[in-house]
Amino acid sequence: MSVSSYQPLSLRDDSIFRLFWRYTLPTIAAMLVTGIYVAVDGMFVGHFIGEDGLAAIMLGYPIGSILYALGALIGMGASALVSIKLGEDKTDEARKIVGNAFSLCVIAALIICGLGIKFGTDILQWVGAKGAILSMAEDYLFWYFSMGFFAIISMAFSSLLRNDGQPKRVTYIMIFGGLLNIFLDWLFIVVIPWGLTGAAIATMLSQAATSILCLQHFFSDKSSLRIHWNSLKLKLDTCLQILKLGTSSLLMYMYLSVVLILHNKAFLMVGKPIHVAAYGIVSYTEAFFYLIFEGIALGTQPITSFNTGAGLKDRVIKARNLAFAVTLTVAFIGVTILYSLPDYVVYLFAGDNQLLQPVAINGMHLYFWGLPFEGLLLIGATYFQSINMAKEASILTGGKLILISIFIFTLAHIFGVDGIWVALPTCSFLLTSWMIIKIRKI
Repeated sequence: MSVSSYQPLSLRDDSIFRLFWRYTLPTIAAMLVTGIYVAVDGMFVGHFIGEDGLAAIMLGYPIGSILYALGALIGMGASALVSIKLGEDKTDEARKIVGNAFSLCVIAALIICGLGIKFGTDILQWVGAKGAILSMAEDYLFWYFSMGFFAIISMAFSSLLRNDGQPKRVTYIMIFGGLLNIFLDWLFIVVIPWGLTGAAIATMLSQAATSILCLQHFFSDKSSLRIHWNSLKLKLDTCLQILKLGTSSLLMYMYLSVVLILHNKAFLMVGKPIHVAAYGIVSYTEAFFYLIFEGIALGTQPITSFNTGAGLKDRVIKARNLAFAVTLTVAFIGVTILYSLPDYVVYLFAGDNQLLQPVAINGMHLYFWGLPFEGLLLIGATYFQSINMAKEASILTGGKLILISIFIFTLAHIFGVDGIWVALPTCSFLLTSWMIIKIRKI
């Protein structure tokens, strides 16, 4: 009997506290590994390619991250739906959802990767990339989209594997992928000096490894959600439900991409390329904590979704509140460290760069007071999604997209570079206030 055969009983009957740590600790560990290798990417680029390399990857990555947004759309939508169906004891329907999710990943990859290769340069030029920075960013994006299928599959099926009662397995796969990415960064940036081309290939080969390992489970007899040929045939109603529930995750990842692009454009409008490089250090640092928050959110989601399907509302609320409490604790620890040791953080990414250090430290001081609100918003949006409140989840993430677009350029016009740094934390504070009011009403 497979491990996943025991999942429904434990999710329904085990203590919420024990379930929370059983699901979130492996997921947080997996995300921490991801955070480490994302940060290591930045360190290799900053130390071995330099300030222009940091600026170029900051201009290219947010465009390429549309791949992760699509993986999250399909994976999180399908995962929430699968857990709800398992809670309702409808395993056959859950199995069809997984098969449809795979087919959607293939279609999304064919369309978006083709568009990315064709229009990537146009988007970079719109943002403001020029000269050597534009050339490096073009190389990075070409290889990112050429191998982008693996990023979509990895994102989607790591989430589905977690929902099939395999949180520890996902952690081991992510650890392997993270270590492989670090080794390949060293190989393709230091040993073979391929620059940002090497960084992109290293990332995508690592995504290929994790996607294959995740998919292997769903094509084996060990999974209660095994993919069969008949489950791959797209069913309109199933696809619409997946996309509806996953929209908030799409908006969440699109938001991350749009925020990076808007910051880059605004910095190049009222500042200089060195501000983009400084923002690269800040965003790499933020990503480390954001991925911990994501680990908490993804680890809590199977618990809240299953118990929503089972009609056990008290258990849903307990899991949600525990997720909020842990997120706040992590955020306050992060804020304390970042405000106490900002120069050490900058040194990790840029070495002893006397020009870049004061710019980056100023940015960190103005930016990171919003870290707790970022964490709360991520948990809140995933919570709404997990209990089948797609409208509220999408309003929260969509509202963030709209507000940040207004705030960045308004504050940049009024306060210059400093206004850009404070735009995101101000936006997150306002949306967190709205979210708390909404949750209290529920």
